[in-house]
Amino acid sequence: MITPIQTHYKSYWFRSRLEARWAVFFDAAGIRWLYEQQGFNVNGKSYLPDFYLPDFGYFEVRGRYQYDNELMQSFADEIGEPLFVAFEEIPDPESNAGYLKSFIPKNYEADSTMYWGFDDMFLECDGCGKITIQNTAYCTIKSNCCEGCREMSLSHALAKGRSARFEHGQNPSTSQVNPRNHMILNDS
Repeated sequence: MITPIQTHYKSYWFRSRLEARWAVFFDAAGIRWLYEQQGFNVNGKSYLPDFYLPDFGYFEVRGRYQYDNELMQSFADEIGEPLFVAFEEIPDPESNAGYLKSFIPKNYEADSTMYWGFDDMFLECDGCGKITIQNTAYCTIKSNCCEGCREMSLSHALAKGRSARFEHGQNPSTSQVNPRNHMILNDS
C-alpha cells in the first residue's frame, strides 16, 4: 500500500506534502488558516476538512480528482459556509486557470460572491490588496473591487506553495510580497 508522507510545517504534522504546500501558499498570501480544526458527522459519514479559512470557509485538498459530491454539498449546506476543494498539485502560477471546485450552501449570501462552483481561484485586488475567491473569468477584470483596479492571480503565493520543499528538515520561505510595490512584507 502506498501512502502519502506526513510533513511537518509550523508545528503541524500534515497528512501529505500537498496539504503542507497549501499551508505555505496561505502563509505567503497572508490568508489565515486552521488545520483540521474540527471533525463532523455529515449524514452518518465522518468528515474532517483539511483547513478552515476564517475569511473564506472550509478548504479541502484532494490528491486526485475524486470526491463525494453529495457529502461535500451536504456539509456546506449544513455548516452554512462554503467549502472549496483543490485537486492535485498547486497550479502553475503562470496559467491563470481556475483550480478550485466550490460548494456553496443553499441560501448563502455574501458580498459580491462570484463563485461559479468550478474553475474558481484566489484573486487579489491590485489596488487595495483584498483577497477573494472568484471564478477565473473575473481574473484581470477592472473595477470588481476598487475603481480602476484589477483582480489578479496570487502568482507569488502559488509559486511559494508550489516550490515548497520539506526534505531533510527544510523549511520553506513564506515571505509575502506586496503586489503594489513588490516589497517583502515578512519572512518566516
